[in-house]
Amino acid sequence: MLIVLSDLDGTLLDHDTYSYDESLQGISMLREKQVPLVLVSSKTYDEMVLLHQELELEWPFVFENGGGIAYPREDGSYSITVFGPGSESLMKEVECLSKLLGSEIFPIASMTAEGLSRVTGLSLEKAELAQKRKSSMPFILEQNKSLTPEDLVKYNKLIGKKNITLTKGGRFYHLISAEFDKGAALDRIILYFRDRFTAVVTAAIGDSENDIPMLQKADYPFLVKKKNGTALETGIKNVIVTNAAGPAGFSEAVARLLKRD
Repeated sequence: MLIVLSDLDGTLLDHDTYSYDESLQGISMLREKQVPLVLVSSKTYDEMVLLHQELELEWPFVFENGGGIAYPREDGSYSITVFGPGSESLMKEVECLSKLLGSEIFPIASMTAEGLSRVTGLSLEKAELAQKRKSSMPFILEQNKSLTPEDLVKYNKLIGKKNITLTKGGRFYHLISAEFDKGAALDRIILYFRDRFTAVVTAAIGDSENDIPMLQKADYPFLVKKKNGTALETGIKNVIVTNAAGPAGFSEAVARLLKRD
């Protein structure tokens, strides 16, 4: 059984507008072939429930970078499993992390919904949903401050003893449990489908650093280009880089996957 796992922002959703219009072609192809589509995102449970309903998906989904998985029940509700220390515990690391990075940190949880809306372009209602964190702490740094991939490696070595890790998504940096990233979520999704099908083959589609653990473990990894035409350096030998960016790249990845020999 082929399973497709996909990131949202910058992949299935447009980075700036959050539109999924150009990914509908790929979603339709998967639905026609009866291939399960599992959404894997840094978004919250509440955000993803809305999108799941809009896209009429019936499979599990992964929220907060692998910090939680929602499994569908027959009555249309979800059974939720949350991993790691929890968002409140992660918030306690803010002061130490700020000193370590040499930058003021602005966590989502400390912003007003209005402020988060301005930063992200989300509606006020969706910004409020984005703040309902269960297992992660997204944040931005002070203006003009950023971290390179090398910086992330260096700082993660320093905080690793706390069993937490830094990763980067499309807009935010994320402080999460070191044990429960998108790669660990893929392992759990495989177990879910192995209870229902004899063999499971996985394809993963993503565009950012926080997608790398998922792409590394997938049988067929696809990297979607950024809007500026660049592609993340993943170090994954068998990764397939799309020609198109964002949602169009998602649909391209699905088409190429389904046409494979």
